[in-house]
Amino acid sequence: MSAHGSSARAVQRPSAHGVQGFTLVELMVAMAIGLLLVAALVALVVSTIANRSELDKSARQIENGRYALKVLSEDIALAGFLGTSGLYSWDRVAPVACPASVADLGYATSTLPLAVQLLTATPGCVTNVQPGTDMLLLTRVAVQPVAPASTSATEAYVQVSTCQKDTKSFTAAAGAQAADFTLMQKDCSDTHLAQVRKAIQRIYFVSSCHECGKDTIPTLKVAEYVGGTMTITPLVEGIENLQFDFGIDTDGNGSPDCYVSNPDAPAPAQIDASVCVPPATAYDWSIVAANRANVMAVRVNLLARNTETTGGWTDDRTYHLGLGAPTVGPFNDSYKRHAYSTVARLNNPSGLRELP
Repeated sequence: MSAHGSSARAVQRPSAHGVQGFTLVELMVAMAIGLLLVAALVALVVSTIANRSELDKSARQIENGRYALKVLSEDIALAGFLGTSGLYSWDRVAPVACPASVADLGYATSTLPLAVQLLTATPGCVTNVQPGTDMLLLTRVAVQPVAPASTSATEAYVQVSTCQKDTKSFTAAAGAQAADFTLMQKDCSDTHLAQVRKAIQRIYFVSSCHECGKDTIPTLKVAEYVGGTMTITPLVEGIENLQFDFGIDTDGNGSPDCYVSNPDAPAPAQIDASVCVPPATAYDWSIVAANRANVMAVRVNLLARNTETTGGWTDDRTYHLGLGAPTVGPFNDSYKRHAYSTVARLNNPSGLRELP
């Protein structure tokens, strides 16, 4: 065999000129495309986060607005509740807004407090009221009765008689003991005493702050008579304005016939015959006590706003909040807002008038 045939064949290797790779230009183009993709991805993430944040703000605002309406309308529907109608009819008087005694609450020998009342001046026990907003004073008794032996010495309670033998129609007392509540039920049995319920007086208003001194978030608050004093509690953040319209029963059938923004001094345009049809028997709008007692429904108008600003947003809209309030806005700020409204019937005063 030849030397060539007997030797191993040499392995052929590609030359250096045959190796393929990225040029500098190609690498720079690839990096630029990658950066564009990353930038687009970052922009998408930022946009998604921003949209989610706005959705959360809107959801909180809607929830706050609807919850505020729910709280107000449910309590207004219970206004004037005594647990029973008793055997008597009582005159209604305006209670003292900041009571210091049971008498200040409006429970006297033959009078009970008004179910609802518009407060036209800020009482001393209410602070940081948002300018230009309404305040509503509401009275009733608690839904759940308590045993006479379980009454608290620092609260006020009401007991209504349904027994013809009782010498008085109701008892209202503070610092009560069991011996103070001896009125009976319909069977006039000493073993069947009438129910005892805690007296409730509340003032609903809009405050210019949630934690006053720490923030400026407008908030729906309530001042409630608890333990012998008015205690203020925040209810719903972001409620910026609150206005009430009052449905007046002019013919005594328990249904509101005309709505006015202030029962104490109805605006002439609100009681004009073109918008408020007169009853068969003339109604005298100058009698303040009658107007107050004839309130059978309350229309609640409120303005809710986000508690945080929205970048790039300017609120240039106007909002109508009932009969007495001027149109509010534009605010020209970065808060988003929405107006809410509902009508709440005073079931207890109106229900008594519907009895045959």
